[in-house]
Amino acid sequence: ETGITKPISDETSYLRYLVQEYGLTNEIPYFARRIRPQFNSGTRKSMTEISGSKFMAQDFQRVRADDEQLDLHAEKPIHISITKSPMPDQIDASALLFGISTSYDRLTYGNSSLIHDWARWLTNGKGTSNGASLVLSLHRTTSSEINHISSKLHEVGIDAVVLPADSTQDSTARYLDLVHLLARHKDELHTSGRENKFTALVDDDVFFPSLGKLLSRLNKYDARKRLLYLGMPSERADWTVENNVTLTYGGGAVFLTAPMIDSVSRLPCVNTSTRDSPPSPSPSPSPSRTRTGQWDEALYTCITTPQPNFRSSSPSPADSKLHILPSLYVPPDDDDASGLRTGYESGVQPLTLHHYKHRHRFEAGKAHLVASACGESCFLQRFFFRDDGWVVVNGYSVAQYPDGVDVVSVTSSSLRKSERNRDAPERRLDDRKVVSWAGTKRTWRLLDSRMGSDGAVWQAYVKR
Repeated sequence: ETGITKPISDETSYLRYLVQEYGLTNEIPYFARRIRPQFNSGTRKSMTEISGSKFMAQDFQRVRADDEQLDLHAEKPIHISITKSPMPDQIDASALLFGISTSYDRLTYGNSSLIHDWARWLTNGKGTSNGASLVLSLHRTTSSEINHISSKLHEVGIDAVVLPADSTQDSTARYLDLVHLLARHKDELHTSGRENKFTALVDDDVFFPSLGKLLSRLNKYDARKRLLYLGMPSERADWTVENNVTLTYGGGAVFLTAPMIDSVSRLPCVNTSTRDSPPSPSPSPSPSRTRTGQWDEALYTCITTPQPNFRSSSPSPADSKLHILPSLYVPPDDDDASGLRTGYESGVQPLTLHHYKHRHRFEAGKAHLVASACGESCFLQRFFFRDDGWVVVNGYSVAQYPDGVDVVSVTSSSLRKSERNRDAPERRLDDRKVVSWAGTKRTWRLLDSRMGSDGAVWQAYVKR
């Protein structure tokens, strides 16, 4: 006996934390692998194939977390090739001003998980604002609740103004009122020397995982002069079918240029004093519509409907077209019945994620932490370990195909049609890959992630 206590490995400490935090069983099949990025790829691929290295060099080991002699260590690192992209602390988002309306209960639920999710795209990931600002409208709230939320937002580094909403209004009316709040706050920021090129009305459960890419897309527009607004639907539920035409009103994320929000804020249909009720939906809606939340449609109707009593020296917002920047779903053309439907495991780098919590049970804030280690484009990037048939979707899942798996290219005519003439294709048809397998697929979903003192991101995937 030397009297020297062997230090507990980081892997062992993390496993014990997971068992206690998430109620896992003490006896666990366990495997750990280190992955190190090499920033030498020119483009982000739909699927990055890795040959010559097995993801799982040896089988699971069955361990007990309460074993005092437990000494876990990850397998030696695998180096993977990825493209260099900005990390959260390298992004200047000062051109953006966001507006969200929600409730105190939603913001405090689950240890304020929504606020922590927002911090991934409203801060530099290190507790300081990335330059973006937030106007938050709370309905059915008290002054003490407003103070609490305001303190919580500033605690995580979000630059925010928290205001009470009219408790008698529904969600649609509250978002139309947000137009005024955003226009006013934009002007206040301008007097202090800060210029917001774009303002955005956003559902509280929208996540922006690729802020650098988003800013790059927005910078292609003349934001200082044009009356312009853009919708950023994420998935199929953000679209609706009317008169056999698939369309969207924004999908929970609508961006307006500074001139546009100034002009829209003067419209009678967003003026509480002249608005008896929210603008009626567009005519002839489909009876099979399943959309939730109608503020984006009300805003669209307000903007596109000519206002006979509206007087302004500026051009009319009604002359402006809604530009669409889609993420996980691209609708079909009129002569194509399929459309392009993808999901979190598709290899797409999305601009937005919508309804990620309650619909997909996805902890986007935890998953996105990896962007602080390998850049925003590696989030949800897929890696295919051909030698042993594993597919890693970074931040989402790890899947094993014991009966064999292959990756094939998508070259369907429907993809080409649905991508054509879109504002935001930026998807190389010859690089779109799908996973093809027969037999069993075993999937481990992301449970937790954390950042170590050395900047490495730890991810835990579990199969229940």
